[in-house]
Amino acid sequence: MYQPYPPTPPTEAAKALEELKSLPSFEDTKEQVQAAMNDITSAATNIIPSITWETPHEGSSENCQRQPYEQADARAYFLPDEVAVRVPVSESQWAQILQAAKEAAAKIGATNVQVMQNQPGNHDVWFSGPTGIFIKIGYRGNLVVSGYTGCRLPRDKR
Repeated sequence: MYQPYPPTPPTEAAKALEELKSLPSFEDTKEQVQAAMNDITSAATNIIPSITWETPHEGSSENCQRQPYEQADARAYFLPDEVAVRVPVSESQWAQILQAAKEAAAKIGATNVQVMQNQPGNHDVWFSGPTGIFIKIGYRGNLVVSGYTGCRLPRDKR
């Protein structure tokens, strides 16, 4: 089997495992990320009452295979996106929704901000944190809220 990268050295893998043990469990993190997404969609609905949210797909889980967590029996989960289709969002409304997203993401430790797009009517902002956890919010005719747990240990592996 081809491995593009050598395995994480044992001392680094042990540190990564300790980091994961210090964080909430996979199950708790899933609930926390969902709560953050709910905070954002609720705030957006308060700002734009006509919004109707859809969940176009189910979430998906995976084993964490990225370094340095690939030896830790960790799991990760992409939560189902929340999508408001064809909703008009003004720039002032976007700023309010973005602030709500920033506050919700901070509650789960996702405080690193990456602005991928920031033009009128075209926004894409990621809030990330330890072991890959993230909240993403974007707008380009549709308003989309996404979330990912990052690598976390299931309760029974802690």
